[in-house]
Amino acid sequence: MSIEKMSLVTIKGERSYLDETLLRCTQSGVFHPENASSMIEYSGGLTMMKADNVYLNVIKNISEIAEKTDIDLQYEPYESLQMENSQMQQYTEELGQKVSKLLSQKRGVLQLIDSHNHAIKHLQHLIRLDYNFDDIFSCKFLKVRFGRLPLESFEKLHSYSNNPFVIFSYDRDKQYHWCMYLMPAAAEKQIDSLFQSLYFERIRIPDYAHGKPEEAVAFIQKDLKREQDELEKINGQIQQLLGGEAQKIRMVYSKAKFLSQAFELRKYASTVEYASFIKSDFVVVGFVPTKQLTTFISLFDSLGAKVAVEVKDGSECEEIAPPVKLKNNWFVRPFEMFVDMYGLPSYKGIDPTPYVAITYMLLFGIMFGDLGQGLVVALLGLIVQKKGIALGGVMSRIGLTSMVFGFLYGSVFGVETMLIPVHRALFGRDHLIEVMEPSATNFLLIAAIAIGAVIIILSISLNVMLGFREKNLERAVFSNNGLAGLVFYCAVIFAAVSTLMLGNNVLTPVYVVPLLVVPLLLMFFKEPLGRLLEKKEPFPDGFGGFFVESFFEMFEVLLSFITNTMSFIRVGSFVLVHAGMMIVVFTLSGMVGGVGSIIIAVVGNIFVMGIEGLIVGIQVLRLEFYEIFSRFFDSDGLPFQPVGVDNA
Repeated sequence: MSIEKMSLVTIKGERSYLDETLLRCTQSGVFHPENASSMIEYSGGLTMMKADNVYLNVIKNISEIAEKTDIDLQYEPYESLQMENSQMQQYTEELGQKVSKLLSQKRGVLQLIDSHNHAIKHLQHLIRLDYNFDDIFSCKFLKVRFGRLPLESFEKLHSYSNNPFVIFSYDRDKQYHWCMYLMPAAAEKQIDSLFQSLYFERIRIPDYAHGKPEEAVAFIQKDLKREQDELEKINGQIQQLLGGEAQKIRMVYSKAKFLSQAFELRKYASTVEYASFIKSDFVVVGFVPTKQLTTFISLFDSLGAKVAVEVKDGSECEEIAPPVKLKNNWFVRPFEMFVDMYGLPSYKGIDPTPYVAITYMLLFGIMFGDLGQGLVVALLGLIVQKKGIALGGVMSRIGLTSMVFGFLYGSVFGVETMLIPVHRALFGRDHLIEVMEPSATNFLLIAAIAIGAVIIILSISLNVMLGFREKNLERAVFSNNGLAGLVFYCAVIFAAVSTLMLGNNVLTPVYVVPLLVVPLLLMFFKEPLGRLLEKKEPFPDGFGGFFVESFFEMFEVLLSFITNTMSFIRVGSFVLVHAGMMIVVFTLSGMVGGVGSIIIAVVGNIFVMGIEGLIVGIQVLRLEFYEIFSRFFDSDGLPFQPVGVDNA
């Protein structure tokens, strides 16, 4: 339960071996690249390598083919694929041309089929028209329009009888008259404008419609059948082409992605341009987990003396901070997601995941204590976790602590009587903790504050430890989250408990001066004291400005000690809220009776688990981030991101 140890790896070699070196770095899956020119200084200098990624065109070609044909570009092992980049380029271009040709033919046929179907649909309305299209369209002095006119508009035509047109209705449905109107060629614009104002929708008869309407329909249907057969033929050709090539396409795509990712590492590599480094004219730098270092180095053994690998412990690296990879056991690992949300610790810091796991499970269990509901949450967590959702691991664990505290409260799906025999046998009373009793209510609220105080003390202690580890005395000793703040806070807590609960007043000068006044002065003067230890000017901006600023900061510190402690009251209050909500559920259930009573009880439990579970989860996360992390956690770490290929 710590941060993975890293080693800085420097790889040097002859430039002709660069691509092979980068391939092996990518293949390892554990190499986190860094910019070589910023990590290493040579007397002659380094030059960043620049080159065009020659594999991107292959990826682009295959992606376009897949987009057009719906091929699933999932990962396919490509070790048996004996193709160089030029061959992959030629293959994808030729395949793309074949696919494009077939798809172009398919689009043309689909357009014809759509046109035929459209024509048949409209010609069906003209079946009653006993006229020959060839005769109608051969008129020189008359113009004809086919289409449909809304019923309301058709009724208005009598108002325009003085205009030079004749209209015939040859079909009708619930909304339209299917009709045609004739007009003199000289009045074409006038009459068309009139019918357009009446919402006439023109239907254009295709040029290939000859003879009477039923003859034209029959003719077009023959053409439609021919085009449908042609479409089936083209689909078969596409299926045959892609069906036989699908695996090869995925192999080429997978290989090109891998080679492309390896090629992209060139932006991190540098070349040495001076004679003194002729034997090592490229440099690649990155971090590798120390436990995998031996395996990583062995990848370059077959390259012999052409490539050399140098190793340096990550903790000794001063040029750049090593990346951070959290290392936790299976039980607390799911809580890494909360640490990632807040930010990773520095490489030389501590991993707070175990602390988060313990406090989160404890606080959630107290606030959501129910044996039955906790079991449901745990089971749902296991199901969700199997589907690869990280939150499932958290749910399964907080469900367990909910079960534990639910047992202590004697609550099973909100039923308070089910565990009475067990509690009598174990504790000699009906309930170990009777949540809704006034005495228990006070106990829960006081206990919540006590738990909060302990958590704050532990958090400050972690900050003290980190301060000493970093040799930062201002942080470890003088700050409100250092030894001064720890002594002051513990002294206040002890005095409050001793006075209010035990009736023993300890606030004497012997107690107040060393445990309250001195820590307050240390916190007040933390910055000048820290600057003195660094042999710097204690008041660079003058004492007056420092005093005013520190005064208000001290006021904020004292206020935060109180508010942060009292913030944990919500832990006890949510215990009461949970119990109260279940009382409401069973009150409603008792008012209905029969089957309805069972339904309300089940639905009520589901509602409480969903709504309150979500709210409690958010409240505990708030306590983690604002009341705990803010006291000791520096989230300035960079994530460990090894180069590799996304096969999704």
